[in-house]
Amino acid sequence: MSRAEQIRSALADPRKRRRGYAALMLVAAVLCVVPAPYVARSKIVPQDVNSLGLGSMTTSYAGGLSGVAALLGGAKQPVDMYLAMARSSEVTSEVIRRLKLVEKGEFASERDARVALDKKVDIHSLTGGILEIETRMHDAAQAEALTKAYSEAISDRIVSLGRDRTERKRRIIEQRFADASNRVAKAEAALEAFRRKNNLAAPEAQLGTEISLRAGLQAQLQAKKVELQTLSGFLGPENPRLTAVQAEIASLQSQIARTAAPATDAAGPNVAGLSAVSGEYIDLYRDYRFAQALYEVYSRSSEEV
Repeated sequence: MSRAEQIRSALADPRKRRRGYAALMLVAAVLCVVPAPYVARSKIVPQDVNSLGLGSMTTSYAGGLSGVAALLGGAKQPVDMYLAMARSSEVTSEVIRRLKLVEKGEFASERDARVALDKKVDIHSLTGGILEIETRMHDAAQAEALTKAYSEAISDRIVSLGRDRTERKRRIIEQRFADASNRVAKAEAALEAFRRKNNLAAPEAQLGTEISLRAGLQAQLQAKKVELQTLSGFLGPENPRLTAVQAEIASLQSQIARTAAPATDAAGPNVAGLSAVSGEYIDLYRDYRFAQALYEVYSRSSEEV
């Protein structure tokens, strides 16, 4: 006998039909006595990179040193990090402390309170990186109180995290700013000492526009390599930004390769036509230019932080 035939047979039997009606009435009565749980919800939008004070670092230097800014934390903020923080034992402990759940005798211990809260409160992420706290309880007032306590505890943790990150970045920037200052001073001193020792003119006049251009390209290439190394740590290989940086590196390498071919024009000989002294002079000049670029990046970053 098929399932449909069994159902028709049961409905045709008055006794079974009455039992079915009785069961439905019992279920309806239970649902009337035991109401559906109350659901309290709250949403939190975590801080983004710009709110931490370093969002504009990636555009602080037009010469292509955005990777250095990314190295200091100007990267994406994954919602998974905030979600893990919201579900952490620290947040739960803070909620228990704020509502005095153990002190009021609602739970025998903090462990019991944690177990109960894990069953009643659900913290998850929504589209756009939004965190949502959802509490299901039959007591509407308590559900609202728990949701509010979780929302406040999570928000406080996010603010504290932002402050810690900003302070850590400030210390890093200050240290690297000091290192960049020393690097500029040493590079400038080495360049000037070499110039005087060999009785050379200023780099721009001695090397010409072609050589000055190469020095600038070398500085940009070094910066782009730093940027590529940094971006590779948190972006996938197919990411458009990563691909764009790789293309820029290839373009810079191509331009530098062209300047290496022996040639002479109105601006003077290019790199391949230089003497050993001039070759060392351009190396010192290139180091000086790169040191200046890093110094400017960290100088602007220290002002922002």
